[in-house]
Amino acid sequence: LASAAVALEIGGGKVRSARVVLGGVATKPWRCREAEDTLVGQRPSPVLYEAAAAAALRDAVPRRYNAFKVPLARRVVVRALMAAGAPE
Repeated sequence: LASAAVALEIGGGKVRSARVVLGGVATKPWRCREAEDTLVGQRPSPVLYEAAAAAALRDAVPRRYNAFKVPLARRVVVRALMAAGAPE
């Protein structure tokens, strides 16, 4: 129902670059530049990943029968980020 593809480059204890894309929540895959901007330059942590997920979905406009996808997508982003860049 929702998917996320993420890529993180981490060096020196900080996120150097990030790519975050959501699937299943819009009519086509959706690149989340707001989430990427939130991540870059910061130390990896669960709190940062939560903030990035919130940024990714800040402007989401759910429809009548798919509002459940917003919190679902938020959790999917956090889990994908945790898998890609476990905090040091």
